[in-house]
Amino acid sequence: MKRILTRMTAVATAALFLGGCMSDKGDDPNAPLPRMSREDAQKWARHFTGSMARTARAPISEKSVRPDFTNCVGKHDEVVDDGRFILDYSARSPLPEAEHAAAVKRIREELEKRGYAIDTYQEMKDAAQVVLRASSPKDDFSISVEAYGEQNSILYEVSTPCLLPPGVKQKEI
Repeated sequence: MKRILTRMTAVATAALFLGGCMSDKGDDPNAPLPRMSREDAQKWARHFTGSMARTARAPISEKSVRPDFTNCVGKHDEVVDDGRFILDYSARSPLPEAEHAAAVKRIREELEKRGYAIDTYQEMKDAAQVVLRASSPKDDFSISVEAYGEQNSILYEVSTPCLLPPGVKQKEI
């Protein structure tokens, strides 16, 4: 039974990562939301930031991990009480300034290979800063990678779209 649950979680996580459970809701505020529990969303975000850290060749400092769950807010500031949420998840990897640009470039190349849109990529040598912003148009989540010289670390951030927990009836706006 444990093996089946583990496999189901892996499939659900892969579906979110690959876009299988996301839909383009367009302008319909009552279109079905993608479903995922807070626990599974956090596991997915942990896996995704861990993958970026492995690509950067800089392990995440567990002390730096910050999951932040917030309510979904509609286009006209609507908040519906049905359990829907957004997860903003961040983590840091210690890495010397001299390795920042190469590490962030590797992440950018990997994201491009996987079909993510690179929204921003900047290397600011004077400020010893590298910034990467990417998104998944199909999945509606965003990715941010920032490296600042004086901090000798890389900051990874992922933000999910509005998610609805499994088994909960979606209320209309």
